[in-house]
Amino acid sequence: MNKYLLLMALNLSTFASFGNFGGLGGFGGPDLDHDPRYRHRPQDNKVDVAKCEIKRNAQVFHLNKRNYSLDELFALVATTQKGKSVIDQLMPLLDQGKLKISNLTSFERQRRGLGSRTSALFDFTTTVPTIYIGFEDELGLVAHFFVHEATHALDKLIPQEYEVDMIYYNAFKHFQKLFGLDVGPMKELSEYETQKMYEIYEIKEKNRNQHIYRAERYAFDEQGIFTNEVLKVSDCYEDYVQEHVEKNKLKLYRDTPDEHIINAYGINTDYLK
Repeated sequence: MNKYLLLMALNLSTFASFGNFGGLGGFGGPDLDHDPRYRHRPQDNKVDVAKCEIKRNAQVFHLNKRNYSLDELFALVATTQKGKSVIDQLMPLLDQGKLKISNLTSFERQRRGLGSRTSALFDFTTTVPTIYIGFEDELGLVAHFFVHEATHALDKLIPQEYEVDMIYYNAFKHFQKLFGLDVGPMKELSEYETQKMYEIYEIKEKNRNQHIYRAERYAFDEQGIFTNEVLKVSDCYEDYVQEHVEKNKLKLYRDTPDEHIINAYGINTDYLK
């Protein structure tokens, strides 16, 4: 593909590219295994696994339980040092109305184009930043991804990085309009116009990819600390997770490899150098 045709392709896909960033995708890590392609599996419903009941901090938790309460989720998460730290930081934000937690309803899933495998997501672009949780999913699984999304909610860099990305996204759209690409996306550009479009596109994409990678690497690392802590106890929790891995292709790592993050979020590693 020559430079002109490539630029036209970039112009036509600008919004789709931008859409990977922000509350709906890039930072949401919305799918059960945090892989956007997971929702497209032919079998959307998960297979049931063996019942697992654990006792932590003098409390009994039924990991297969669905339609659990938020208190139950918080209690399970808080049985680990990392989880307790996350809950302690979230509570003031929830009490002050600076953050809320809502059910990831069928309507919400449909509105966002998400399947039933979607377990949790964080959207900071709403009036009140919101962590969405699939309360119909299993408590023992959601706990891990809740820590991931809560980490996003506590990440003060995300709104700042989003604003930077918006600046360059809007700049790219401005140049499209300036050069008439908004009304004629296949318009042939001069060498100067082509060069300027490439320059702003490269800046936009470099920032977007770096910001997504930073936020997801951090959230997966925090999730990994929780996962290692909660599975450290010798009971059925680890077998419960492993059965989901085998039967439902669950991607839950103790230490998430870079390759998974890069593939899951379509990150261009050239922009990370």
